[in-house]
Amino acid sequence: MAKPIRATPVLRGKEAVRFVREVLREQKHPSKRRIKTIKSAQASFEYFDKMLAKSSQINSP
Repeated sequence: MAKPIRATPVLRGKEAVRFVREVLREQKHPSKRRIKTIKSAQASFEYFDKMLAKSSQINSP
């Protein structure tokens, strides 16, 4: 039997303001870790996109 899904917490007051400031700061000046993760994901996407294109060329009549 599945466990019930808990409600997502709602940020209010100072916590909400702090969260928004952190998000905006990260968008303007992304961390090195975030940049590395994005580049890795993009490389993976390009690899699988290339493989899919090759596969569809082989399988097309």
